[in-house]
Amino acid sequence: MINEIDPEKFINEIYGCEPKDVAKTVILTPGRKFLDGLKEKVDVKKEFKGFLEGFTGSYKRKLVSVIMTLVGSPVSSDAAYFLRFTPCKNIVYTGAVGALKENIEIGDIIVPIGAVRGEGASKYHAKEWYPAVASFELLRTAAPILEEAFSGLGVEVHYGIIYTTDSFAAETREFLGNLAKMNIIGIEMKTSDIFTIANLQGKHVVAIHVVSDNPIVGKSLVEPLLAEDKNRRDKSTEVLLEVILRIAGEI
Repeated sequence: MINEIDPEKFINEIYGCEPKDVAKTVILTPGRKFLDGLKEKVDVKKEFKGFLEGFTGSYKRKLVSVIMTLVGSPVSSDAAYFLRFTPCKNIVYTGAVGALKENIEIGDIIVPIGAVRGEGASKYHAKEWYPAVASFELLRTAAPILEEAFSGLGVEVHYGIIYTTDSFAAETREFLGNLAKMNIIGIEMKTSDIFTIANLQGKHVVAIHVVSDNPIVGKSLVEPLLAEDKNRRDKSTEVLLEVILRIAGEI
């Protein structure tokens, strides 16, 4: 059935726009805080009001689209998939991640070089052996910009493998401990499906996350953050919003 429907109808229903309204570089993010923060920093040219919300704006004379994917791989995978019918060539995904190493602090930045496909959505697009990896080209572009932006703030940028899951309930102490033993540095809920779909479509893709919690050191997602941790996370998020747009402008 899906192959029989005009792709423009999907674009209009899901994103609330025409295919031509989407820029060559698209920022995907699950949260309204990121969406609204990015919106404040651009000259908005077109707002999207479909199943998903977003906009296309101009940042230093370059167009970029931002789309809010909501939480979980079922929605984020479809948000990434239907970009195939638009001019999109590059995807930058940004959100929050839980750290799985003792030396990674709240507010640090994690840049995944790859993600374990622990979610269920990407299996509908590729066999289990297909790797979910970032694009070397975008990693090479993003790294120096990130290092420069955060070097004077006492915020570390960490590169490594993360795990994408579909279930908060599955994040037991034993499960997370086993991931950490395999040198997996973070866990979240969307990156691997976005990486998988972007690579299948020949798009360049990178993810850049702010560390929101670290259950390995007793700072879980459901526990109140210490004031200093919250301030550090919020400051890093604000800086990252500007950095994400700088990276989009360099692509």
